[in-house]
Amino acid sequence: MKLRIAAVTWLFLSSAGALLAQTVEIGPDGIARIPRPTPSYCASEEPLRPNLKLKQATKVRGQITDQSTAPIANSPITLRRFITESKQTEVKKISTKANGMFNLGVVRPGEYRLLLSPHRGFQQAEKLECDSKKCILNVVLIGNPTDLPTAGCPIR
Repeated sequence: MKLRIAAVTWLFLSSAGALLAQTVEIGPDGIARIPRPTPSYCASEEPLRPNLKLKQATKVRGQITDQSTAPIANSPITLRRFITESKQTEVKKISTKANGMFNLGVVRPGEYRLLLSPHRGFQQAEKLECDSKKCILNVVLIGNPTDLPTAGCPIR
């Protein structure tokens, strides 16, 4: 009788000293794969909050660069009105120019999720500040580790 391991979990410390876990599934072919996270798992591991709050109608524009100061060119940007953690409605979708610049135009007051990267290769901005009727966001996107438990979750 052969026993087959269905899943293996490793515990390790992050560079910040936090205890992390990584689970892999061993398939019938003997190959280890990271299991595809479920929506409920992603929501529990990564609470969703608005990252852009506007008190008044605001013209929002800016530039996105990476950690080396290179512009993030021709990259999709999505602005979603934040209703609840599980519900946001898309307000606008644009792309950056070759120099990383973007212009969302005038955005109505409210709470939003501004997704500045179309994938998990970069961390999403957690809090963007806009206190006047004209707002310039100069955002540096930081590379995201690909071995985190939420690496397979969609951006939200």
